[in-house]
Amino acid sequence: MIWPVFAAAVALAAALGLSVQAAQPAESTAGSDIITFEQYRDWRLAFTERRRDELASQLAAADLAAERKTRLEQTKSYYDWLAGLSDADRDRRFRERFARIDANRDGQLDPAERAAWRDKQRAFYNRDRPARQQHVRDEAR
Repeated sequence: MIWPVFAAAVALAAALGLSVQAAQPAESTAGSDIITFEQYRDWRLAFTERRRDELASQLAAADLAAERKTRLEQTKSYYDWLAGLSDADRDRRFRERFARIDANRDGQLDPAERAAWRDKQRAFYNRDRPARQQHVRDEAR
């Protein structure tokens, strides 16, 4: 019983860690560390498609625990919903998030703004990590 719970906790932590990457496009403008909205949007679209493929692959596993399957289905439904939005609705959502990251409101994301956003996201998504870790330890006993 403990291993499925532990595996689910680890998988959940890994899945939440992907959310932290949301402001971190792999490519930036010609060696610059500045990211424009267009680059951010393009990265988010590619990330969404990659994540949907990863989730579909994970859901295809034969020995998937029910709790893990439920969580993967919930996560996949979010990415499916996001991919199904009209371009205008999706861009509006991306612009809102971009504006929250762009602390100095210059229309670009610099490394400091991205680092601050990652820290904020880590704090939010890991807010109950000690409680989850304690639960896993309690289950081991």
